[in-house]
Amino acid sequence: MMKIKIFRWLAIVLIMEIGLLHFFTAQSEYEEAAYMGYLFMLNFLGAIISAYGIFYKQGWGWMLGFFVAAGSIAGYAWSRTLGMPGMNVEEWFTPYGVMALTLESFFILLLLLRPWRITSTDEIIASEPKKFFRYLPQMTGLISIILLSVFTFQWDVSVKQIYGHHVGSLAQVCKTPLTSKAELEERYGVQVSLVAASMMNSIVDVRLKIIDPEKAHAFLQNQAALLVNQEALILAPHMHSHTGSRLKAGKMFILFFPTQQLIHIGSEVSLVLGGVRMEPVIVR
Repeated sequence: MMKIKIFRWLAIVLIMEIGLLHFFTAQSEYEEAAYMGYLFMLNFLGAIISAYGIFYKQGWGWMLGFFVAAGSIAGYAWSRTLGMPGMNVEEWFTPYGVMALTLESFFILLLLLRPWRITSTDEIIASEPKKFFRYLPQMTGLISIILLSVFTFQWDVSVKQIYGHHVGSLAQVCKTPLTSKAELEERYGVQVSLVAASMMNSIVDVRLKIIDPEKAHAFLQNQAALLVNQEALILAPHMHSHTGSRLKAGKMFILFFPTQQLIHIGSEVSLVLGGVRMEPVIVR
């Protein structure tokens, strides 16, 4: 009896948390590509129905959970290799993604034990537990779900504070409101000093003058990109890490972007850092 309950409640906790992680990130996915937001909500609903089936000892609940977990793993790999339609190839290691992938793998491993094959004839008849212990699995499962959710949220916040935000899809960036030069200086402590083609038009040299090192420190941790004529998005191949002590007022922070034969002298580009899109400038 105890073995069956442990399997059942562990499966419920795993599939519920998988669904919740997708629910928490559905809005951000929707902003990048609407269909992804709907798929994440479908994952959440599938997880809820699966948990219901597993709770009532239904084999279809386990099977639905398998399709939810396996589909999520396949989507995770696809989005990090080929890239989902209308979206950039995503980073492999993100807190919500890694946590979901781990829980999905554990659920599938648990499924391989085929717990639904354990029937009532295999159960050990036990005395009726005390009232407190009767609800112990439910209480433990609820606490586990809360702790996993809080841990993943705090982990995600910490990673964004250290490594910054990623640039969204082309459609999302194009819809992002422009940040004026004055606002860029006031809120983020930087000023665009130069955007010029160099190295025989193979790279674009972008130079940002540091006005306020404290504000600029967090802002410059974000992923960088150039929006070209509202038609293409070119990501910076690498952003050098920095510390607050290395950023000094009046100094330059330099970014290099490949032109990819899309940017030429006279092209109109907007510098994008994380979720901030700056006013367009003409490449010199």
